[in-house]
Amino acid sequence: MDTEPAVTAAPPAAAGRQGLPEPLGAGFLARPEETLAEIRETCPVARIRTPGGRPAWLVTRAEDVRAGFLDPRLSLSGGRVPDPGVRRRALDVTLVNYDPPDHTRIRRLATPALTPARMAAHRERIEQAATELLDAADAARARGPVELMDAFARPFAFRSLCEVFEVREGERAALYEPVALLADKTGHSARAVEESVARIDAFVRGEMARREAAPGEDVVSRVLAAWHEQGGASEDEVASLLAMLLLAGFDSTVQAIGMSVAALLGHPDVQDSLRKEPGRIPRAVDELLRWDTPGPFSTKRVALEDVRFGDTVIPAGSGVLLSVAAANHDPRCHADPGTLDPDRRSAGRHLSFGLGPHYCPGSALARLELTVALTVVLGRWHHLEPAVPLHELAWGGGYLHRRLAALPVLPDGPA
Repeated sequence: MDTEPAVTAAPPAAAGRQGLPEPLGAGFLARPEETLAEIRETCPVARIRTPGGRPAWLVTRAEDVRAGFLDPRLSLSGGRVPDPGVRRRALDVTLVNYDPPDHTRIRRLATPALTPARMAAHRERIEQAATELLDAADAARARGPVELMDAFARPFAFRSLCEVFEVREGERAALYEPVALLADKTGHSARAVEESVARIDAFVRGEMARREAAPGEDVVSRVLAAWHEQGGASEDEVASLLAMLLLAGFDSTVQAIGMSVAALLGHPDVQDSLRKEPGRIPRAVDELLRWDTPGPFSTKRVALEDVRFGDTVIPAGSGVLLSVAAANHDPRCHADPGTLDPDRRSAGRHLSFGLGPHYCPGSALARLELTVALTVVLGRWHHLEPAVPLHELAWGGGYLHRRLAALPVLPDGPA
């Protein structure tokens, strides 16, 4: 969920009087690298104003971004600790509201449930979901285009989550509505958002009670097992952890699938080479995550003290944006970053999953889903082209989380 922690820097009105640049507007969503490359190469630590009206410091070079991820002086909570005595619903406070050590004591409950080996155990069912969705897309399209986001990416990401959470078939349709709404709240009322949060809270607590009575091999059961063994968290914190894993694992994966396919549509030679050698797809996933990412920045941080990056000192109390997308295209870290190279050796150093204490806990599942999605799509459709020029694709969301609104593709090439 996109959040901006409060900062003690100048308010929006004062920022406007200072004439701060505002580089993260609507045009940024479609072409973030163009904006970020200029900043990275001319003023790598720049003070800007966000579209939300707040001043922030933008950190763009890979070395500095990596250091920022590991610097405890850059806080997600702004130095505030949620009161453990206050009763809260799931999602009222999530991991992005905590710094270590509180973040660590909660996050460690999810670690045993989300290992690559645990996720791999679900691969067969995830592959089956992908195949069934493409069967349905083929049956519905005749020889016309397929809108990949609605026909495949969204239902595939949701079904994958349902598999690892072992959501019962009869509950999936009802669960999809609040998950999808909270992933993209555009056009929805505050009341609808609140109702969706309440529905997610009720679902998670119901699943917790069900797994307490009958544990399984799913994520909920394993998180509960770790909680009972390790302790260190309240029931509300466990419920919020599970709800965050469910919600955060949805739209980011949807968008990563869309952006990966869009990248391959723009590089038909790479697309063809992966189709011929699907064993290269797992490594290519990291390169595609480097190439484009739904989150151009990490969650906004607050400097608890003065923090130096090179010759620039960011004052205490300032908001800080660590630019993942700029770092992923920094030529100091990735040679020839403007080339999509599925065999790039440095691809695994991308920062799309973050780094350090806040590294994405669901990265193994995301990699599995992307690998399966691309393998099945390329294996099924042997001549995939965009149905509209790629530069005409519509982008939404915000600067913290970009969204590809639609991705119409022609599985058989031009009609």
